[in-house]
Amino acid sequence: MAGCLSSLTDSQESNGEFTVGELGNPDDNCLDCISPSASFAIADRLEEESDGELTMIIQPDNQICSSASCGTKVQSQVIEAGYGSIGNSTAFFPENQIWLVPYTFPSPESITHTITHEYAWENFWLPFARKYNVLPFYYWTPALRDVFISEGGTEQIGGDLRRPEQLEGLIIRRTASRAADESLGTWSATPTEVSWGDTVQGMETGVVQGLETWSSVAIGSGMGPVIDQVVDVGFMCGQGTLWVNTDWLQSLPDEHRDLIAEVTRETTEEAVAQADELVDERVGQQESPPDGSAWDEFGVTVNILDDDEQQAWVDPLDPQQNPEKWEPERELLNNFEETPDDFYERVYEIARESSAPESPSEFSIDAWWDDYLEEI
Repeated sequence: MAGCLSSLTDSQESNGEFTVGELGNPDDNCLDCISPSASFAIADRLEEESDGELTMIIQPDNQICSSASCGTKVQSQVIEAGYGSIGNSTAFFPENQIWLVPYTFPSPESITHTITHEYAWENFWLPFARKYNVLPFYYWTPALRDVFISEGGTEQIGGDLRRPEQLEGLIIRRTASRAADESLGTWSATPTEVSWGDTVQGMETGVVQGLETWSSVAIGSGMGPVIDQVVDVGFMCGQGTLWVNTDWLQSLPDEHRDLIAEVTRETTEEAVAQADELVDERVGQQESPPDGSAWDEFGVTVNILDDDEQQAWVDPLDPQQNPEKWEPERELLNNFEETPDDFYERVYEIARESSAPESPSEFSIDAWWDDYLEEI
């Protein structure tokens, strides 16, 4: 079997073809769609700008792997690249838990700014690549994670969801990360692991009363009809990521690798630039969702909190006030000898530094994976 896979990979490389496993599809996950992935735009641009020498074969809709399995298939070179959110990737790349510490990031654009910062490349992603032969390839539009409940959940709490203690007694679907489990439990909910595909049915039948994720991916994955409320708490990193095998990148002809790096970088910048417009207009995450927005169409109640209400969600999780709560995430960094002890503290600062973009439109990438391949 290994020989067959190797022959297939060698044949694809000689033909300028490579395979990417994607969660999404071009109808629901184009850059202008409700849940934007850069994949489909990148595939078109690579074929056009290489005059057909490069062909990015996208396997959509989890056909070849899912967010819970693409990372391992990339690592073992079954495919060259594949999707996995930062949250779900912790099942096979546990050190990524550090990016999920709640309230690390003050805005969507600060997520991608921080994880593409040269400090992150040098002190996290290089050790990561040496361990896994994998790097981040490019990114979806970033977002902050919120809490969503079903109609049954609304009936159970008897009103609008505005305070964390209202979650008591509600079973909330979470990602595989410890940070999500700890956050929901601290807020009085009962967190549970349910597969992404079973969550819609679970919310319909009352097996679960809600979930934590980010709005655009929930809608893009067909969860809009079963969501009754969202509370805008913005507590954790929501970053769709495509992972790539570094051996494959290093094997490419220079001109192909340079073009792939340029196109993935530029398209990621475009994806990030639309973060506010995506949430405010397409999703409609406002107290009164705009006409025609997703939350308007689904009749979802959007709970935008005042400062005191917001602080009630933040305070018990705040990594500055409760550093011991997130010590397990820090300890995982000991898996990388090169990563400094104060790595998380520096990450927290980078997300808020003066050079961080003040809006998604100001985001740009100064360091990218092609700058570091020779150091792996």
